[in-house]
Amino acid sequence: MRVYLDNELSPRPPDEVVEFLLPFFNKKAYGSPKVPHEPGLEAYQFIEEVLDYLGSMLNSEGDFTVVGSGTEANNLALMGIIRHLGRKGNLVTSSVEHRSVLGPLEDLSRVLEVRKAPVDEEGHVRVDELERLMDRDTIMVSVQMVNQETGAVHDIDAISDVTRDRGVLLHVDACDALGRLPIDLSKVDLLSLSGSKIYGPRGTGFLYVREDLDLEPIMSGSSGIQLLTPVDVNVPALAGFYRALQMFGSPDKWREVKRMRDRISEELEDLDVVMNSPADSVDTVNFSVRKEAGSLIIEASSRGLYLSQGTSDPVSYVLTAMGRPRELAANSLMLKLHPYMGWEEVDFTIEVLSELLR
Repeated sequence: MRVYLDNELSPRPPDEVVEFLLPFFNKKAYGSPKVPHEPGLEAYQFIEEVLDYLGSMLNSEGDFTVVGSGTEANNLALMGIIRHLGRKGNLVTSSVEHRSVLGPLEDLSRVLEVRKAPVDEEGHVRVDELERLMDRDTIMVSVQMVNQETGAVHDIDAISDVTRDRGVLLHVDACDALGRLPIDLSKVDLLSLSGSKIYGPRGTGFLYVREDLDLEPIMSGSSGIQLLTPVDVNVPALAGFYRALQMFGSPDKWREVKRMRDRISEELEDLDVVMNSPADSVDTVNFSVRKEAGSLIIEASSRGLYLSQGTSDPVSYVLTAMGRPRELAANSLMLKLHPYMGWEEVDFTIEVLSELLR
């Protein structure tokens, strides 16, 4: 048996998704959507179909821009709004955001103040601290809905109430939330999504922008069919996302995944590990071991179980922000379960991990 659970760093699409997208390379909608010949019109209409489906699913009253990844969506949201507003002030975020949020905020810190709210020991953003960091000069709060390493679910409703009360814009990185949790776009001003995190192929991301909100593009190039980016839409990847969204876009599809995740977590708690994922995680099991994590990844791989540390950093900044000692933060392992997983794979995962950890 082979069980692939490195689905945070490199999600593995199911066969149905791959089979659905293949004709879009050279048989369907392969033309430029900017040109009104038949293949171009087919591509344009297909893009509109996918965006209409996504907008209907999320009850959107704003616009979605198709970009190349969740990383690009986050960069466009943060850099685009500051370019458009062109004023001084501060931005508030959390200490556990994805690098694609922390990176552009670090760039913006040259001209604006960036303030980071702490998290509790389970990795949840402390809303009271987030509110304490806000003042009359706060332009925007940027916070994730689900943490990429631990699966911790943050209280977006409570955060939205605070930003609405203060008249502050709210950007939410929902890349790891799509499908798994209900998303209420009425609570946000901007929202980022990733096509691969719902088990489409890599190559698509989406930025939702509230209907009456303006952004500036952050890249230059040829004019396209979208105002906020000059990059042509990756139609085959978009097709794969469309099929994955149809298959896994409802929280109903993830209830069994949650039960599987909880089963693995319960089994691991009996072993000599430190659990990092909280109980509200839908699909992620993150835990720290007291020996070299890298060797365990290699040993597990030799037995057919593929997992990772969930971060490319030598020491996880997410786990240190949660108060984990550096040694534990450097030796974490992460399992990210997928929605087409079977219980026999769960049993195999438990068996391999139990043997290695004992």
